[in-house]
Amino acid sequence: MATPCRYFTTPIYYANGSPHAGHVYATILTSILKTHYSQRGENVKFLTGLDEHGEAVQDKAKELEISPQKLVDDMAILWKKEFARFELNNDIFIRTTDKDHVKNVQDILNYCHKKGDIYFGEHEGYYCIKCEGFLTNSERDENNNCLVHKRPTELRKEKNYFFRTSKYRDKLIDLISQGKITHQEKYKNELLGMLKNLEGDLSISRPKTRLTWGIELPFDKEHVAYVWFDALPNYVTGIGGLDQARTSEFWKNVNHIIGKDIIKFHGIFWPAMCLSLDIPLPKLLITGWLLKDAHKMSKSLGNVVTVDQILHYGRDMFVNFVFRATNPGDDIDISWKSYFERYNSDLANGVGNLLSRTLAMIEKYFERKIPKFHLNELNDEQKEIVKISQNALINVTKSFDEFRIADAMNEISNLVSLADKLIANQKPWEIAKNNDEKSLAQLENILATCVGVLRTVGYLSYSFHPSKMNELLLSIGENLNHTPPSINKVKEFTSIYSGFVCDHIPKLFNRIDIAAELAAIEPDKKKEIKKSEVKKVDKSEKLSNIENKNSDTNLATDIIQIQDFSKVQMRVGTVVSAECVDGSDKLLKLVVSLGEFGERQIFSGIREWVKPEEVVNHKVIIVCNLAPRKMRFGTSEGMMLSTDTIEGKISPVFLPEYLKEGSLLS
Repeated sequence: MATPCRYFTTPIYYANGSPHAGHVYATILTSILKTHYSQRGENVKFLTGLDEHGEAVQDKAKELEISPQKLVDDMAILWKKEFARFELNNDIFIRTTDKDHVKNVQDILNYCHKKGDIYFGEHEGYYCIKCEGFLTNSERDENNNCLVHKRPTELRKEKNYFFRTSKYRDKLIDLISQGKITHQEKYKNELLGMLKNLEGDLSISRPKTRLTWGIELPFDKEHVAYVWFDALPNYVTGIGGLDQARTSEFWKNVNHIIGKDIIKFHGIFWPAMCLSLDIPLPKLLITGWLLKDAHKMSKSLGNVVTVDQILHYGRDMFVNFVFRATNPGDDIDISWKSYFERYNSDLANGVGNLLSRTLAMIEKYFERKIPKFHLNELNDEQKEIVKISQNALINVTKSFDEFRIADAMNEISNLVSLADKLIANQKPWEIAKNNDEKSLAQLENILATCVGVLRTVGYLSYSFHPSKMNELLLSIGENLNHTPPSINKVKEFTSIYSGFVCDHIPKLFNRIDIAAELAAIEPDKKKEIKKSEVKKVDKSEKLSNIENKNSDTNLATDIIQIQDFSKVQMRVGTVVSAECVDGSDKLLKLVVSLGEFGERQIFSGIREWVKPEEVVNHKVIIVCNLAPRKMRFGTSEGMMLSTDTIEGKISPVFLPEYLKEGSLLS
């Protein structure tokens, strides 16, 4: 059976500026897709590159007083350097000034011209230099400003060559309606609306009297190709040209990853060109925009997330946020607070913490050797985890096939949660106190199940976090002799490397101090918050303070002796997981690590004031020798100390990170 082939492409990016967050998003997404399908044993090509011709590039070069060729050569070096920092795995970095691309565009122009699909005519309309195109009435506001770029257009009248888009209009309506161009419903409807309002044919050339920086038309040396008729064929150039596109298995399964702002060119003009060229139609995978605090990123608004900021916090943090937030197609709103919280919750406290806990217990109870499964003695919870983990492969691959990337990530994250609950429910530190064979088998099954989950997560998450998952898999003895490793290994959940000596516990994802990072990255916002907090102190609060003065003077009335205080055992604990309790609007269920003293399950009545993610990964004070209290939700094995905030809320007493887990407060 022949190996399936896939071909993924990003848009090629304008070479008149440096990369921004949107470029990074689309290109990392394509890199993730290539890795995932490669893990499935498919033959995958991945193209990205630069769109180097056109008026915008010509004008930028003039502004810098350099030649357009010098500008695009410098930009190519810059973009390749920036992309290399993100661990991308593209096979092709195409430049539209490449000789093979110039020849391919001229072949395409000749083919369409001889077919009668290109003709000479005159056109007048409003032109947006940023869009590199004439805009329809629905694409401009009442002042003829571009709706996308929020800038004035120019009224232009000139004689150009045109491509007969209208010839293929009815065919395109049928293809789009049938989901042959994109399966994304809202974008199908948007494309159909655009076709309904399509005005005339596509202008595909510019006279050299206005634009010289472009590919010369093979049938008229006084005109150069319009930048989009030059740029779109790059996808065909990437697999070897027109002849290859008619026979290549890659082109039969080509997917263009594009932003929603360029769907008109990719969803109408490019398919029409492909119909004219008699080559199979590509599929579109359309993404939304990256927003910052609910607004489209803009230098004028000062809300741009820069490439340097993304890299400062790391590729993994960016990937975890933007691809977990929502499935591609919807806009993604980045706020730094959520960005950091999700990292701590999903990565530092999620898979990173599970790996640390599991290997630490293997080190303590089994002399660093991974235990074996006792399959006949697996309990119901462990059997369920095995079943869900094996189904995860099916669900993750299905999610990828349907372009539901966030759903795939959530499926994987669920496995980590199940392993955390297994540890909390079955308390391996308690079982380890027993020396009988049955207890030993129970302990081995708990930790072997955790290793099985980590192994599954490592392979399934490899496309998202290749370096970190490589580190995880090596730490549990996996043989990674193929890159990327086969995803099919997760079919055998119990095939862990029993007996492997874990001589190193990786710190995959370090927790970050969210307050400190917010203060560093958004100092002005911190000042605004402080001002607003001051304004919140109203008359009722002042009255409350006055009323409390009498009680404050009586703080020392309930005197206790030192002997009484010494009975209370308070230790430093780290909240490793937190969740809302079903059936209670007051309780959070916490699992708290006390270091060498194991973990405790604690129910705390702070749900009204504290979200689960706000307490996870924080060090807190735990009263350890409080008698266990049986509740209808489970047994609470201690108490977490809390206090009032200046805003009148309740908050846990958070301790500095440098304090040791399990240490006694005195």
